[in-house]
Amino acid sequence: MSAAATQTPAELRRDTINHLRWQAKAVANLLSAVHLLGVADQQTTLETTTRLADELAGDLATLLRGAA
Repeated sequence: MSAAATQTPAELRRDTINHLRWQAKAVANLLSAVHLLGVADQQTTLETTTRLADELAGDLATLLRGAA
């Protein structure tokens, strides 16, 4: 598909779900590794993870409402 082609609703939903999968994996990976970090890095990583998880939750809610 060319960059200029319009995606169907099904294709947009699939792409959204794939993006959500990436976000969920990123959250899980950050949480899996946080214990290996020093205290200062743990805090920074948890703050980053929280922002990503909040974004994920919002995107999931949008998908559930059918707006994605």
